[in-house]
Order: sequence, then structure tokens, then C-alpha cells
Amino acid sequence: MRPHPPPAVLARALRPALCLAVLASFVSPSPIARAAEPAVAQGEADPTLAGQIDLLLEAPILADATVGIHVLDLETGKVLYSRGAELPLNPASNVKLLTTAAALVELGPEHRYATRILRNDGALSGSVVTGDIYLEGSGDPNLVTEHLVALASELHARGVRRITGGVVVDSDRFDKDELPPGFDQKDELASYRAPSSATSVNFNTFVVRAAPGAKVGDAALVGLDPSTGGIKLTNTATTVAGRKRRLFADVEPDGTGVKIQIRGTIGEDASAARYRYPVLSPSRNAGEVLLYALKKQGIKVGRKKVKVGSAPRDARALATHFSEPVSELIRSVNKFSNNFMAEQILKTLSPVGKPATFSAASAQERKALESLGVDLQGARLTNGSGLYDTNRVTPTQITALLEAMQGDFRYRADFLASLAVMGVDGTTRSRLSDTDAARWVRVKTGTLDGISALSGYAGAPDRAPIVFSILFNELPGGGTSAARTVQNEIALMLARYAGGRPLRPDETGPANGR
Repeated sequence: MRPHPPPAVLARALRPALCLAVLASFVSPSPIARAAEPAVAQGEADPTLAGQIDLLLEAPILADATVGIHVLDLETGKVLYSRGAELPLNPASNVKLLTTAAALVELGPEHRYATRILRNDGALSGSVVTGDIYLEGSGDPNLVTEHLVALASELHARGVRRITGGVVVDSDRFDKDELPPGFDQKDELASYRAPSSATSVNFNTFVVRAAPGAKVGDAALVGLDPSTGGIKLTNTATTVAGRKRRLFADVEPDGTGVKIQIRGTIGEDASAARYRYPVLSPSRNAGEVLLYALKKQGIKVGRKKVKVGSAPRDARALATHFSEPVSELIRSVNKFSNNFMAEQILKTLSPVGKPATFSAASAQERKALESLGVDLQGARLTNGSGLYDTNRVTPTQITALLEAMQGDFRYRADFLASLAVMGVDGTTRSRLSDTDAARWVRVKTGTLDGISALSGYAGAPDRAPIVFSILFNELPGGGTSAARTVQNEIALMLARYAGGRPLRPDETGPANGR
């Protein structure tokens, strides 16, 4: 049994960037200058862009870090700055730039994932489906309960009132339900570490809701959303005086399902809370959610136990749900750094005709990016989200990708629209928000223990943008916040340089890093 404090959010990757501290000094000695000499002497003022970046990189937090930076002006074709640009580094969630770009190329911006409910040929007679129905997935990264409720509603609208058999889930588009590559490096019970499946619902997670009882001494009000048979919930939590919540979850496997016990206390004046956990068997969970949806629509099902298997070749569609197009799905991946969606999208790059594997998907991703002219020699691409220590790319390879996407009319608009706009939305909605660079920088962030990344575009009116990639590895513990402030300062200067404005005007302090 594994005790865990309930996580307060869906995924660490979905949290807004936290408020950062302003750097106190940019003038300490810097052993990081391994790939290039500083443009000016230590601490000396320099009006040039390269000189100002050199000064920023003297920040104490970077003293023992590995730094890779590449800045390219697409207007002139000139490299404005390069340091450690050819070092293969862990890009963290910046790898999602490669995942989403490959998806636009390989699948097309207009591609939609189809989830279907099928029946055996000739099995529908009046209001009764004889035998089983089949829930067939194609890897939809954004399928949720309401979509299955809509499918069940479509069955009801067609007159179906009873299914003599049960629900069979067909996840044959993927080779198996599994954790993505590298996810075995840590044994974390975290919603951002959910397994992948061709038939996935609710990001392959479930939600526990908790609220205080009517009075002190009453049991806490705890329930599942949605309430499915594969998850067994036990509640021993009680209501106490005050506003504090001290709730804990004991979670353990139960065959193909999960047993979860909520214990502890919740204050009578505490607000309601919700906690999210990964499921263990995604395909079976999807079938359980469909059973829940059918019950809500008043459709009776003979067998209550979900099976996993293949739909017959001659099966007929009863109802179909189409996802949003890839051009919209990738916005959740890049703006909010959704790990689960990135992994689902990556695996669907695997060629159709045989079950998808992550290795085949990564090979296809590489082919798609190389078709754009991006040289990926030496790069290591394994998973699609950047979680854990598995991918390696250079800053130059990232800027080459950004340049290629900017130059390709077919994909440029959708790719740019997927990025977080600094000072406005996504993981950067508070970064640079009080500067003149707000709305002029579009990026992908990346954060892991000891790693901070920021890559994207700095724009200005009437000119092509500047592309940049800033990868910091081997940061000291707790150093990612201060490292983000350095990245903010660099992004701010690039936007000002692009717009022909002073790099560091006197009236403006260091860029906010919230």
C-alpha cells in the first residue's frame, strides 16, 4: 500500500509558472563559458546584445551549470549569439516542439481522431443489440467522459435500449497499454505520469472529490468522478473544526483496477477539493466509463465486466466521436505542457497498418522533421513529452526546427498558435507581463529537476522574428526559478533588439519571472 498526499492539480506540467525571485547579481565569475569567450570583461557594461547576454550568464545560479544557447535572426540570417549551441542537452518539455511539429507534418493540421462504438453485423434489432458492443479507439489524446456520454446519447437517439452482451474495448491501434519511454525512471503516483493507450479517457486518470460533512464528527463527503466499477473507494476521513485539510490517499493495485482509501481530516469550513490519480489499466477504464455513460442514458447492459479485445472485421458503426483537429490539440501540448497528450500524439505517428509502437513513432517523427530540412544527427528522441532523462537535442537543432516551421506556409500559423505567449497565456502568462515585450515572444517552456529550458520566437513589426533556444542543465537544487529569470531577461532583450529598442532601458528593471 502506498500512502500519498493528494496532488492538488492535474499535472505538474499543467501548473502556471510560479512567481520567481529577481536575480540579485549578474557579476560573479562564470565557469560556464566553455563554448565561447565572453564578449566583454567580467562585469563591464556592453551595449551590444552579445555583451548583455554574456553579463546575464554570469549569474551565480549558472556557475556550475551546463549552458546551451543559440540565437538566430531570421530577418538577416545572422547568428546573434551562440554558446554551447552544439551540446546535446536534456531539453525537458522543449521536446514537445519536435513532437507537435512532427504531428503537423505527419498527420496534418486537419487530422481528427475517431472513437467509435461498433456492433456485430446484423446484431441490431429494434431497440436491442444482440451480443457485445465495441469501443474502438484511435489514440485520441483529449477524449473525456462527456464525449462517451455523447456517444451513449447517440445510441439512445437511434432507439437502442438494451445490449444483451457487454462492452469490449478495442485498443489495437497501439501495440499495448504502457508507460511511455523513460517513465519507469521514477515510481511516482502522479497524474502527469499516466500510461498510454489507443483508447484513453480523462487523460487516463480518475478524480477523487472531497468535502466536509454537515458538522464536526461526521464522515467527510468523498466520491469518484466518474464513479466506475474499476476503482474501489473506501473513506475513513472525518470532519473536524477549522478550515484545514489533512487528507491522505492509500492507493494500491486491485487486479486490473485500483483500490483507494481516503483517510485523515477536513475542516468543517474548508472548501471542497479534488485530487487526480493515474489509472492502471487504461483500456478497461475506458470501458468502465462507457458503462457509466450507458447507464446515464438508461441503456441496459447484460454483462457488467469489461473485456479488452478486437472488434470483428465486419463490425458496423453505431456512433462516432471525432476529436478537435491536431492544430487545436497541440495548443494544450505547447501552451500548457500536457505530458499525456504529447505522448498520445507521438505514438499515433507510428505508421498505420500495424500496431503503433513508441520506437516506430520516434523513427517516423525523425523522418518528418528531417523532411523539413532539420538535421537531427546526434539527437536522441524517445518520448514525446520530455519527462525524465531520456531525450537529447542541441540548441542549434531546436532553432533549426523553429526556422523550418516559420518558413513553411503549410504549418507556420498552427505551430505559432500552439505556443505560449509571454505575458498572456499558458505557462508564461505572467512572465514578461509588465514589460514592453509582452505579446511579442512566443515560446515553449521546460522544467525538470536541475533543468530549465525556453525556446521560441521574439518578434517585432515589419520584420521576420528572431528564433532562440536557451537550455540550462545541471542547475543546483532549487535553481530553476532563478534560471527562468535569466531566460526572461534574454527573451526581453531579444524582443527589444528585434524592435530596435534599447536593450535595457533605465526605467525598466529585471524581467518579472512569475
